[in-house]
Amino acid sequence: VVRTLEDLQGMYTKYGQIASGMNNTFSAPWIEELRKLEDRVPPRPPDVVRRTIEGATGKPLADTFSSFEEEPLGSASIGQVHRATLACDGSEVAVKVQYPEAKEFFRNDMATIKGFFKAVKATEHLVTLGELERQFELEFDYRQEARNLMEVGANMRRHGFAPREVVVPLPRMELCAEKLLVMQLVPGCKLLDGLRKY
Repeated sequence: VVRTLEDLQGMYTKYGQIASGMNNTFSAPWIEELRKLEDRVPPRPPDVVRRTIEGATGKPLADTFSSFEEEPLGSASIGQVHRATLACDGSEVAVKVQYPEAKEFFRNDMATIKGFFKAVKATEHLVTLGELERQFELEFDYRQEARNLMEVGANMRRHGFAPREVVVPLPRMELCAEKLLVMQLVPGCKLLDGLRKY
């Protein structure tokens, strides 16, 4: 099932990710396998990643990063994350790169799923699908994610949670684009693993 969801990509991988959090529905072996979809989807090749970054920045990869690890830290439904060092100041960063076809796959998947529900006269599900579609559309612009990081970080500092209790990675806004998010690399466990402990 996990391999099929990986092969189908797009929304189907996203559904698998959602299912990985349903530990009150699926047994432990299922959850363990589905969690691979959170950050261990087969990654895109280095040349695809390079083209996406260079397209977003308008310059060669080596002009932006003095080092760039081709092996991703993680790969999921719409993108993958790499460790890198900025050429301008030597900062260690996480570089999130969106798959070139991610948005198109998502829209095609949603059209297919909606078409299925219309065909079987199960139109009551279209409202839920419409809301999911609006929510997931926001994920395709990494500039919005960068703005969210800035806002959440500012709120955490203003209310005294950061940096004592919470660390929110700071984005490098000058390098962020629709398909590229560059942010401070924060060591630690995955957020989802941390949340599952509590």
